Amino acid sequence: MQRFYSYLNIAKPKTHTELLKAFSMQKIYLYNAKKITFVTSKSGSGGSGARVFKYKYLEPFQFWNSDLHLEHLKKTKCEPHVIVENLDGTIHNINANSKNSEEILEEVLNATNGKKINVNIPLN
Repeated sequence: MQRFYSYLNIAKPKTHTELLKAFSMQKIYLYNAKKITFVTSKSGSGGSGARVFKYKYLEPFQFWNSDLHLEHLKKTKCEPHVIVENLDGTIHNINANSKNSEEILEEVLNATNGKKINVNIPLN
Protein backbone atom coordinates (compact mmCIF):
# COMPACT_ATOMS: atom_id res chain seq x y z
CA MET A 1 0.00 0.00 0.00
CA GLN A 2 1.24 3.46 -0.85
CA ARG A 3 1.71 5.80 2.05
CA PHE A 4 0.23 9.29 2.21
CA TYR A 5 3.60 11.04 2.30
CA SER A 6 4.45 9.79 -1.20
CA TYR A 7 1.71 12.12 -2.48
CA LEU A 8 3.37 15.02 -0.64
CA ASN A 9 6.56 14.38 -2.64
CA ILE A 10 8.65 13.78 0.45
CA ALA A 11 10.91 10.88 1.33
CA LYS A 12 9.92 8.25 3.86
CA PRO A 13 10.17 9.84 7.32
CA LYS A 14 13.04 8.39 9.32
CA THR A 15 12.10 9.76 12.75
CA HIS A 16 8.90 10.39 14.66
CA THR A 17 9.46 14.13 14.30
CA GLU A 18 9.61 13.86 10.51
CA LEU A 19 6.47 11.70 10.53
CA LEU A 20 4.65 14.27 12.66
CA LYS A 21 5.69 16.99 10.19
CA ALA A 22 4.29 14.89 7.34
CA PHE A 23 0.99 14.40 9.20
CA SER A 24 0.88 18.13 9.93
CA MET A 25 1.05 18.83 6.20
CA GLN A 26 -2.23 16.87 5.83
CA LYS A 27 -4.14 18.24 8.81
CA ILE A 28 -7.82 17.38 8.27
CA TYR A 29 -10.50 17.58 10.96
CA LEU A 30 -13.90 15.92 10.43
CA TYR A 31 -16.06 17.45 13.15
CA ASN A 32 -19.45 15.81 12.57
CA ALA A 33 -18.32 12.33 11.50
CA LYS A 34 -18.89 9.07 13.33
CA LYS A 35 -17.91 6.54 10.64
CA ILE A 36 -16.49 6.69 7.13
CA THR A 37 -16.55 3.70 4.79
CA PHE A 38 -14.44 3.67 1.62
CA VAL A 39 -15.79 1.31 -1.04
CA THR A 40 -13.46 0.65 -3.96
CA SER A 41 -13.69 -1.76 -6.86
CA LYS A 42 -11.02 -4.27 -7.84
CA SER A 43 -11.91 -3.81 -11.51
CA GLY A 44 -13.75 -1.43 -13.76
CA SER A 45 -13.18 2.10 -14.93
CA GLY A 46 -13.40 5.38 -13.04
CA GLY A 47 -12.12 4.06 -9.73
CA SER A 48 -8.58 5.40 -9.64
CA GLY A 49 -9.62 8.64 -7.91
CA ALA A 50 -11.21 6.65 -5.08
CA ARG A 51 -8.09 4.52 -4.64
CA VAL A 52 -5.84 7.60 -4.59
CA PHE A 53 -8.23 9.21 -2.09
CA LYS A 54 -7.84 6.18 0.19
CA TYR A 55 -4.04 6.18 -0.04
CA LYS A 56 -3.74 9.94 0.34
CA TYR A 57 -6.21 10.62 3.16
CA LEU A 58 -6.89 7.42 5.16
CA GLU A 59 -3.87 7.75 7.44
CA PRO A 60 -4.33 11.50 8.10
CA PHE A 61 -8.04 10.87 8.85
CA GLN A 62 -7.02 8.26 11.44
CA PHE A 63 -4.30 10.45 12.94
CA TRP A 64 -6.28 13.69 13.35
CA ASN A 65 -9.69 12.13 14.17
CA SER A 66 -8.97 9.45 16.75
CA ASP A 67 -12.66 8.89 17.61
CA LEU A 68 -13.60 8.31 13.96
CA HIS A 69 -14.28 4.73 12.81
CA LEU A 70 -12.80 4.06 9.36
CA GLU A 71 -13.56 1.07 7.19
CA HIS A 72 -12.37 0.04 3.73
CA LEU A 73 -14.36 -2.40 1.60
CA LYS A 74 -12.81 -3.73 -1.59
CA LYS A 75 -15.48 -5.30 -3.78
CA THR A 76 -15.13 -7.14 -7.07
CA LYS A 77 -17.40 -4.96 -9.18
CA CYS A 78 -19.19 -1.90 -7.89
CA GLU A 79 -19.32 1.85 -8.21
CA PRO A 80 -16.64 3.40 -5.99
CA HIS A 81 -18.18 5.53 -3.26
CA VAL A 82 -17.69 6.88 0.24
CA ILE A 83 -20.34 6.43 2.94
CA VAL A 84 -20.25 9.05 5.70
CA GLU A 85 -22.24 8.52 8.89
CA ASN A 86 -22.59 11.67 10.98
CA LEU A 87 -22.92 11.92 14.75
CA ASP A 88 -26.64 12.74 14.44
CA GLY A 89 -27.25 9.53 12.46
CA THR A 90 -27.58 11.01 8.97
CA ILE A 91 -25.84 9.07 6.21
CA HIS A 92 -24.29 10.62 3.11
CA ASN A 93 -23.43 8.42 0.15
CA ILE A 94 -20.81 10.18 -1.98
CA ASN A 95 -20.33 8.82 -5.48
CA ALA A 96 -16.61 8.69 -6.30
CA ASN A 97 -16.85 7.37 -9.84
CA SER A 98 -14.74 9.42 -12.29
CA LYS A 99 -13.79 11.98 -9.63
CA ASN A 100 -10.29 12.86 -8.49
CA SER A 101 -9.23 12.63 -4.86
CA GLU A 102 -9.54 16.39 -4.23
CA GLU A 103 -13.17 16.44 -5.43
CA ILE A 104 -14.00 13.49 -3.17
CA LEU A 105 -12.28 15.18 -0.21
CA GLU A 106 -14.29 18.37 -0.79
CA GLU A 107 -17.57 16.41 -0.69
CA VAL A 108 -16.50 14.54 2.47
CA LEU A 109 -15.59 17.85 4.14
CA ASN A 110 -19.00 19.29 3.20
CA ALA A 111 -20.82 16.22 4.55
CA THR A 112 -18.95 16.30 7.89
CA ASN A 113 -18.53 20.05 8.42
CA GLY A 114 -14.83 19.27 8.19
CA LYS A 115 -11.88 21.50 7.57
CA LYS A 116 -8.51 21.03 5.90
CA ILE A 117 -5.88 23.20 7.53
CA ASN A 118 -2.96 24.12 5.31
CA VAL A 119 0.29 24.08 7.24
CA ASN A 120 3.63 24.68 5.56
CA ILE A 121 6.36 23.13 7.65
CA PRO A 122 9.94 22.99 6.36
CA LEU A 123 11.23 19.43 6.45
CA ASN A 124 14.82 20.42 7.22
